[in-house]
Amino acid sequence: MAIEAKKTGNCEYEVKYVLKDQELVDAREKALKELAKNISIKGFRKGNAPLNLVRERVNPSDLLNRTINVSINPILRKILAETKLRPAMTSDVRVDNVTDEGIELTYTIVTEPTVTLGKYKDIKIKKEAVKVTKEDVEEAIEKELKDNADLVLKETPAEMGDTLVFDFKGYIDGKEFEGGSAENYSLVLGSNQFIPGFEDQLVGATSDSKVDVIVTFPEQYIKSLAGKEAKFVCMVHEVKGPSTPTLDDEFVKGLGIENVNTVEEYKKHKEADLLAKKEREANNVQFNTLVETVINNATLEVSDKLLEQEANAIKEENIRRITQNGLTFEQYKEVTGIDDEEFHKQAKEVALNDLKRVTVFNEIAKEEKLTVTRNDLDNYYQNVANTYGMKVEEVKKALASNESNIVRNLIDGKIQNFLYTNNIADKKEVKEAEKVEEAKEETEETKKASTKKSTSKKSSKKVEEKGE
Repeated sequence: MAIEAKKTGNCEYEVKYVLKDQELVDAREKALKELAKNISIKGFRKGNAPLNLVRERVNPSDLLNRTINVSINPILRKILAETKLRPAMTSDVRVDNVTDEGIELTYTIVTEPTVTLGKYKDIKIKKEAVKVTKEDVEEAIEKELKDNADLVLKETPAEMGDTLVFDFKGYIDGKEFEGGSAENYSLVLGSNQFIPGFEDQLVGATSDSKVDVIVTFPEQYIKSLAGKEAKFVCMVHEVKGPSTPTLDDEFVKGLGIENVNTVEEYKKHKEADLLAKKEREANNVQFNTLVETVINNATLEVSDKLLEQEANAIKEENIRRITQNGLTFEQYKEVTGIDDEEFHKQAKEVALNDLKRVTVFNEIAKEEKLTVTRNDLDNYYQNVANTYGMKVEEVKKALASNESNIVRNLIDGKIQNFLYTNNIADKKEVKEAEKVEEAKEETEETKKASTKKSTSKKSSKKVEEKGE
């Protein structure tokens, strides 16, 4: 019989199917054989009794349910082969009617989103012009000097920017509360790791001193603490201040930057580094604007069921990350002031944007015949092998289970390259972008080299932000 799919909504279809005639006979026979495996009849080993005897002992309802169960997937495959529908999620099946002649089933199939592309070529997105000022260079150098500063013990009172190592215990109504204490905590004054007013009251503290800090928790905070006044007894062990190095040739040489040995050479290098960074940022803004425009020009059709499924997956992942950071989901909602409805709404917006981007990109790849060839994959594996000093076959074996994601990333790269080269405002920008990309690797290596001194000279361990 002909199979017809009736569209019932955005990317949603209903397909009615009657399991009958020989197909029904075969399905019942298969179901009976499965049930027979668990039936014991005297005189026969379990599961080896003749089917005519098994049939007499099987509950008709069990036989019906098993007949339906063994038929669902084969029928679905048959439906998909004939209708060419591509399901995006598990299909629902409903039993409408059961008679001796047949079983009437209705499949609800949610297909992948579809898109009608709008304009995606010759959009002419301009790139913002960039420049580096003398002030930019001075600011960057000042930051690098601070990053390379040593922390030294101070005998004078603590100031903003100093680092305190201290113990603290928090009390509300004279009672110590959970999560309100720590030992040998390292805090940079002015970093705003703690609630407003806390760090300000530690200014002026000295080594081996006691400071009582009185603060009020914000109204939008964990429910058990919100709006309450607390007293923190702080025992300051050490006050450390930064000892910033002098900008001279010796400092520059210590950074280990190739062909950069003097202050003047360092300033020129820093200017070029900043310019390359701004170029990359401008390219990113240009490309992101382009992608947003291409996506907004397209019209997406997506099932609400699929959208809800994707939104729920995003919510679950976000909640997992929240709990990994030490908060329960209820505490997170109290701190942020968000409710379940808004949390779901935000997840749904992200899901819609993700689905639209993927669908638009896939359609562009289809229209422009952008594919990943075996040669593309081989080149990818060769590059990985060269990077890690491995044999190509070792790389292929190690990444075999991840090849589908690799293909996805490679095709995304081709799509992005196509969009960029077909939508820029000026052909010169292609050459500029290529030059920036070529310089990118060199810039990254330089950046690593310039942080060597910082890494070796740091004497204070970086701590995670603590939301007290």
